[in-house]
Parts: sequence; structure tokens; C-alpha cells
Amino acid sequence: MVSSVSNIRLQTAQIALQVIKSGSSDSSSSSSTDHDYSSLPSQSRSALSVMLDKINSGKTGSTDASGNTTASTDITTASFMALLRQNMTAAADAKGPGSQEAAMLAAFKKGQLTVTDPTQGVSIKAWDVTDPKEADVDQKKGTDIKTDDWNNFLRDHLQRDSHARLVRSENGSFIEKGTGNEVYFGQVGTQNYYITWPVKTETKPASGTGDKPATDTSASKPATDTTTDKPATKA
Repeated sequence: MVSSVSNIRLQTAQIALQVIKSGSSDSSSSSSTDHDYSSLPSQSRSALSVMLDKINSGKTGSTDASGNTTASTDITTASFMALLRQNMTAAADAKGPGSQEAAMLAAFKKGQLTVTDPTQGVSIKAWDVTDPKEADVDQKKGTDIKTDDWNNFLRDHLQRDSHARLVRSENGSFIEKGTGNEVYFGQVGTQNYYITWPVKTETKPASGTGDKPATDTSASKPATDTTTDKPATKA
């Protein structure tokens, strides 16, 4: 004989499965009319509500309890990229030129920004959802990486000096081991992400060496008599 607890768990799982299969972005708001939760104990209804919230949080264009559109925490979605672009633009405007935020936004516009979520084992090149060519893209395939917790991932990827202190660039970004890329590690929305981009390189003079400007070789040689190839003499 199946116990009442098993019945409750089975009913909860069946309801959740129906929500997942439906693929409706407003399932959380319509659940009260599509499914009857009244037969479930309050504790089970609470657990189911949390489960459905987690399901919806991963969908592009889902809404919160207030009806506001929320961004997906899945970095392979256009919803996440829209939030990332919005946050970087606002931060770059606030911090100004030369800031970490400005460097991130510049790299993003050049298609050089990479977003990584080691807890989900995925990395992806950021794309601009406002680009007309990307207008119909809801999601892209990321690159699978080793799943790792944040402590181990950051320990393995961030560069440290001889005193074991994290190395930072002039704009405050961390530096990545091996690549020398600049790194931002922090929140986008409600989750932490690891974002990298190439260090901006200064253009060197065409014929110079190192940081020295090119020299005019014609000024260092005496003028020659074009008819004899000998140094010109004054009249």
C-alpha cells in the first residue's frame, strides 16, 4: 500500500513535470488556475512553490511575483546577455574612461568578452542582443568546461604575486594566469560570474624598438655629393 507521504511526493512531482513540459513562461502566475494545489499540505505547497520558482528562473523572459521581467541566470541565453549589457553600460557611464567597467564594455562591443560559470561547467563568448543580426537568437551553445566550486576555480585561474596577493591591473581588474587576460569576478544580477577580456595593448611606432620612437636615419648621416658619393663640401 502506497503511503500518504508517497502520494504527496508523486503528486508534487507530476505537477512539476507538467510545468516543465508546458514550457510556459507564466506558469508560476497561472499555476493557481491550471493546477489544484489545495489537496497538498501547506509544507508541500511551499516546497512546490520554491521548486517552480527555480524552474522559472532559468527561463528567458520569466516574471517575478510583481510581474517584472527577470533575467535568466543561464549565461547561454539572450536574457542573460541583455542584463549583462545593461549593467556594464550603466557602470561604464558611472565610472568613466579608464575604469574596469569601461574596459569590459569596450571588449564586449568588440566581441572579445568571455563569460564563465564554473559551477555549471560552461563558458561562452558574450554577444550583443541589440545587434539586428542577433535579434532572433534566444540562446547559443556554450563550451563545456570542468565543473568546479568558486574557491578552487579562482585559486587555479587568478594570478598572484610572490607574496600570494592577487595581482591587479591599473584599472582594478584581476589578471588571469597564463593568458594575462583581465578578469572581473562578481555579480551579474543575483549570481556570481567570471568574465575575461584581452588586455588593451598600446600601438607602438612603426619603426621603433620597444618604447623608443623611430629615429630619422637621414639626419644621422652626412649629406653626400650625388655625383661622387663623397661627403658634400661647403663652397
